[in-house]
Amino acid sequence: MHRFIVFLFIGFFCTIHSSYSQKIYTHQDSLRGGLSINRTCFDVTYYNLSLKVDITNKFIQGSNDIFFNVVSNTSQIQLDLFSNLIIDSVFSGKTKLAYKREGNAFFVFFPTELIKNESHVVTVFYEGNPIIAKKAPWDGGWVFTQDSLKRPWVGVACEGIGASLWWPMKDHLSDEPDSMRIHYTVPSTLTAVGNGTLESTISNTPNKGPQTITYNWKVNYPINSYNVTCNIAHYAHIHDTHIQINKDSLAIDYYILDYNKQKAINHFKQVHPMLTCYEKYFGPYPFFKDGYAMVETPYWGMEHQGAVAYGNDYSNKIIDFDYIIIHESAHEWWGNNVSVKDHAEMWIHESFTTYAENLLVEYIYGYDMSIRYLNLNKPLIKNESPIVGPLNVNYEGWEDSDMYYKGAWILHTFRSVLKNDSLWFSILKGMQKDLALKTVQTSDVIAYINNATHSDYTWFFNQYLYNAKPPILEYYTEKHKKNIRVYYKWNNTQVDFRMMIPLNLTSKEVRYITPSLGIQYIDIKNKEYSKDFFNLNYNYYLLTNSKNNK
Repeated sequence: MHRFIVFLFIGFFCTIHSSYSQKIYTHQDSLRGGLSINRTCFDVTYYNLSLKVDITNKFIQGSNDIFFNVVSNTSQIQLDLFSNLIIDSVFSGKTKLAYKREGNAFFVFFPTELIKNESHVVTVFYEGNPIIAKKAPWDGGWVFTQDSLKRPWVGVACEGIGASLWWPMKDHLSDEPDSMRIHYTVPSTLTAVGNGTLESTISNTPNKGPQTITYNWKVNYPINSYNVTCNIAHYAHIHDTHIQINKDSLAIDYYILDYNKQKAINHFKQVHPMLTCYEKYFGPYPFFKDGYAMVETPYWGMEHQGAVAYGNDYSNKIIDFDYIIIHESAHEWWGNNVSVKDHAEMWIHESFTTYAENLLVEYIYGYDMSIRYLNLNKPLIKNESPIVGPLNVNYEGWEDSDMYYKGAWILHTFRSVLKNDSLWFSILKGMQKDLALKTVQTSDVIAYINNATHSDYTWFFNQYLYNAKPPILEYYTEKHKKNIRVYYKWNNTQVDFRMMIPLNLTSKEVRYITPSLGIQYIDIKNKEYSKDFFNLNYNYYLLTNSKNNK
């Protein structure tokens, strides 16, 4: 998901400090974001979610079969479902299980101890009126609205707030099922689109009420909980194929409001060069069996795996590409294929995805244009909180634009520090291959980069990810007869921060310095010095402070 915030960047020389959001975290935050023994004792392998949607009454009723392996002996497990939804019953086979609700979590009790390595299934039956989104996708929940012809149009987006606002499951990003099935029952005049591939549809003639139809979807890969989606409307279906770089034919499906079909056929032509670009930098589309799909939604967009939510009104906002298409689709690699274990580290989703936008610009228009694109976003950086937030409390730091724009700049800065594009691009593609379909932490990403480069860049990522303010390069000059002496030092950096900085000499000679917290100097011939001596806007994210100007 993308957070688009207009921000005026002022005050280069403000007080330096690092701080997280001042939110006070509660026991409920820990239940949702933490990994207690009641969660780590089992590993989910498969979900089988069935849901009937009553659009008129904004009411849902369904069940979820939760298949899991026992990791350690236990007699109880924690599952999650928002307290406004009613749990009818919980079963293990034909045995009805006791449970206890605790806010948005509930604990299921087994009559006998579950033993390590055993496999079990728990089925939760539930119903109720789910939370209605105040402003999807940012303030999430269900969206019950109408299309321009006054017909029902329904969707759901729940990143941050949590998938347990509408279905019972283990609502923690560290545990993805290996696969799942989703069954949506809706009025027969409508189409229900879920994730993955459509296996079948079943027409139902109930004893009471109108005829309904059940859409049966299968997800063939691991999927994080907030990516599971439900879309209901008068959809038209467009099928297409994309020939990947490896020559495989990737299935593409678009589900759009029926009166937008021709508009969509023309607008979505841009999907092919976009996919080719991402395949070049990140490798083949990661969910080949499920195919790539976009679904028109009544909200801006969301990276729902294999069913990308699209609601940008068929508009190209930047360059010649639709911003929502290129951002949310890049999440298929960064966020859906390589996923985080904890919301505090969502930069891995959003920073790499925002950087992917920049790579698309570079792929189509060249490096210089991509730098211009990066600089357009620089004024949106806030520098108010570290990009990595507190763990185990369901930290919703994705609301901060810095994990998008500043995160993209951090990656571009590291590319500049590495000074080896071949190695850099091999790292991006390698992460997608070696960390595919896994949940990771920041430490995993840093370790991967260190291993690939045969160097330790922990100092770089610790500085940029765990400090709110960027490095400040302070300098001043003294004029001498034949040269100019430039004094320089870092401010607001850790002791081990050792990033080399290029000098912008008029002779175009490539020279670097390595500032530290102590003052150093370098002598530059008068004819080689210019006012743009430290012009780092194109390749590095840092601030400069010239004491000569004070």
